[in-house]
Amino acid sequence: MNYYDVAQICLNGHVITPMAQTSPNFQQKFCNECGEKTVMNCQSCGSLIKGFYHVTGVIGLYDYEKPKFCENCGTPYTWTERQQNAANELIDFSEKLSEAEKEDFKASVNAIIRNSTNSNVAQLKFKKYIASAGSEIAKGMRDIFIDVVSESVRKSIWGN
Repeated sequence: MNYYDVAQICLNGHVITPMAQTSPNFQQKFCNECGEKTVMNCQSCGSLIKGFYHVTGVIGLYDYEKPKFCENCGTPYTWTERQQNAANELIDFSEKLSEAEKEDFKASVNAIIRNSTNSNVAQLKFKKYIASAGSEIAKGMRDIFIDVVSESVRKSIWGN
């Protein structure tokens, strides 16, 4: 019988274990990287966070990627929301962008994080605004996005 285990993740997004149910000895109340509380449930609806996918009779390595949104209620997990808020705060620091450009930049960040249907357009806008916002903003956005967007999006925006 194949099944998903339960993941335990801190509120900042550090994966404690993708096998909290089958290996409870790996569970921690607090993250050893940042000290934040850990969770195994969506903070909005209470559903369990999907972890490692067990396949009966198969032993293998699994590269677990934490989810960004709850598959039950669609709410962003706390770590996703915190990264989006950090990106928005960073955008607000830019003195080189107008208020309208900042709002459009924030909308493109949201579309990219959500991998929405207009994420290709959002990526183009993101590249335009990041070039105008300044190198410190660009570096900060890269640090935030490294953990919240797919590898293909990272390559599209930064080329590596």
